[in-house]
Formats: sequence, structure tokens, C-alpha cells
Amino acid sequence: MKEEKIKKATNTKVRLLIEERRKRAKKKKEAKKLKISDIKHGEGTHVGHLLHRIKAKEAQLTFICVFIVLFIILVSLYFVFSSVREPIYYNTIQVGKLEVTFSDRGEHLGNIVDLTPIRPMSLVEGEKTKSYQVKIVNTSAEEQSFQIKLMKDVAMVREDKCSDIQLPMQYIRYQIDAYDSQSLDATKRSPILYNDTVEAGEIRFVEVRLWVDAAVPNEYLDFHFHGKLSVKAMKTAK
Repeated sequence: MKEEKIKKATNTKVRLLIEERRKRAKKKKEAKKLKISDIKHGEGTHVGHLLHRIKAKEAQLTFICVFIVLFIILVSLYFVFSSVREPIYYNTIQVGKLEVTFSDRGEHLGNIVDLTPIRPMSLVEGEKTKSYQVKIVNTSAEEQSFQIKLMKDVAMVREDKCSDIQLPMQYIRYQIDAYDSQSLDATKRSPILYNDTVEAGEIRFVEVRLWVDAAVPNEYLDFHFHGKLSVKAMKTAK
């Protein structure tokens, strides 16, 4: 009896071992029989995840790059515009102890007088033309004298090649502020339009109008006139 029990127990263990081996073999076979579609599905999911992460990174990098470029552009524009002064300041010059500013006129600098083409005007028309505005500041602690003169714009005459067809100055009229208009003094190479004095620290505004007199002969209608206003500081008598 004892031997039969031992034999049965041994057979049971053997059967359990065999069963265990069969299960392991079966699992190995199932693993080997894994479908290609299952593998592809797994790889596709992994690849899709990678692509999603790459796209997210690309979007992030694009945003950062765009932000950096915009920042550089804005900073550059700030420095460019901060270094550009208003046009009026380009017409500001120091004349002795006077600070002189010619207000900008758009097409030309504030002191440039261009009466070309010649257009004769009556007194009424001339006194309605746009004025040349001059601001004079006495930056000193003493009274200063000055003159406003009309000079020929030699550089423009040379550029325009019109030295032989310059309109004689006696056909040009001028008006200072609201005073009566006058004809230019043809005997002067650079006629004086206005002279006065400014007290210490005083600011003076002067308006100048220039136009071609209606009495100009027809033979001069094809002529040119290129000039410029100039302020000259004068020695003050003590």
C-alpha cells in the first residue's frame, strides 16, 4: 500500500510538471504567433505619439523664433525712430549767440526759396502765400542784433544749370510779418529783408513772404530764381 501511495504521489507531481511545461510551451507559441498587424498597430501608435511630440516642439520653436524676430524688429525701430529728430530741428542752427530755426516747409528746408517756375502775383495774391517762418532765440545774457538776408542758392543754380537765366531781384517782392510789402534792393548782392535786436533770453518769430511781382516783363517768365534765407548776427554797440 505504501508503495502505491508513493507511486501515485510521484505520478501526480510528474503530471503537474508536464502540465506546467505544456502551459509554458503554449505561451511561447502564442507569443510567436503574434500578428504582424498587432505589431504594426503598436508601432503606429508609438510613431504617432512621436510625431505629435515633434509637431508640438516645432510649434513651440516657431513661436519662440517669431517672438525673438519681432522683439529684434521692435527694438531696432525704437532705436531708429529715437535717433531721428523732428524735421524742424534739422533747420536749427547756431548763429553767434543766436539759435535760429527755419520751420520746415515740406518739399524744401525752411530756408530754401524756390520761385521756379516764375509765377507773377498781385500784392493781394502775394500776401496770401505761405510764409517762411523764422524763430530767433537769444541764448546769451546780453542784447543781440541780427539781420535776415536773401542770398542766391549757388549750389541749386549750379545743379539746375541756370546761372544765365536768373530772375533779376528787382522783380521780387517781400513782406515781413504784416508790414507793407517792398521790392528787393537790386543793388545789393544779398538784400537785407529785416534787421532788429533781441533782448537777453528773448524769443522772436518773424514771418517772411516772397513772390514774383506782377509787373515782371514777359521775357523773364522762363527764368529761374533759387535763393535761401540767412540770419546774420551783428555786433551790438556798447
